[in-house]
Amino acid sequence: MRVNYSPGARMMLGIALGDSYGAPFENLSYKDAITRLKTHGLKPGRYTDDTQQALAIAEVIISGEEMSAPAFARSFLNSYARDPRPGYSQMTLGMLSSPDPETFLCSIPDDVRRERKTDGAAMRAPPVGFLPDKKRVIETAILSASITHGHQDAVTAACMTALLAHQRLYHETRFSELWASVRDDVDIADPDTISWCDRCAASVLPDRELLLGEYASYGVPYTDSRIFLGVVVFLLTRFGDDLCRLLTGAIRLGGDTDTVAAVVMGIALARGAEESRIWELAEEIEDGPYGKKYLVSVGDALSKRYNLVS
Repeated sequence: MRVNYSPGARMMLGIALGDSYGAPFENLSYKDAITRLKTHGLKPGRYTDDTQQALAIAEVIISGEEMSAPAFARSFLNSYARDPRPGYSQMTLGMLSSPDPETFLCSIPDDVRRERKTDGAAMRAPPVGFLPDKKRVIETAILSASITHGHQDAVTAACMTALLAHQRLYHETRFSELWASVRDDVDIADPDTISWCDRCAASVLPDRELLLGEYASYGVPYTDSRIFLGVVVFLLTRFGDDLCRLLTGAIRLGGDTDTVAAVVMGIALARGAEESRIWELAEEIEDGPYGKKYLVSVGDALSKRYNLVS
């Protein structure tokens, strides 16, 4: 089948596709994930917090209001209140029980926020890539991340994820060159994180020791944004041109499969591959009140706002 979606719709569908197809494998070790993939195949669940938070970011961007911490907090609260989704950590669920944005923003002690380096900030960052200026992409990614995550690795992963999306949207950068196009853009990045991602980008095969370090026997940990970012870089570099392989590659690594798949599929589907059979899987995405049609409408609004219509 050949698709004719806008770049924004393609991104939002890609995020939901990776999320919903990856969700049944979440928190499985890589061996168990591979076994389940062989025995059950790919079947979509409902999308989870990954897609919902990306929607919340996108809705602030298309609203035209000033992008601020209270605006993002309000959108997170509204998105969850209208359509509660699984996948949130207990800490984030506590934040989402806040009665208003101000309470939400104060619900994590500063010392806890500073040390929080999970991948929850990066998972919602791809829509930030629609901002046409790289500097603005970085500033907004830092802002949206720091609401919930203050650790250098978490903020860096959010910035890099948004920049990877930006490069595909505005320049259609080849996947083999994608990491090189953004590696020097984030001043706050730890040099060790850049070196880690350099090694991941250069890897030809999914070397678990190289990609996952101490988590090699398990899978991608949601608790370590540096490892998450390296895996995203590796998958896009090696499999970005083969979307079905990209999806199964994310799943076969195990661990936080839905978040990894949501991010790489959202970035990769934003441009090209109009005739890939991955779109057959996209047809199976849920279509409830905030399902496929809603994802397309938000994505179309992103594209229209920044005149990215083809």
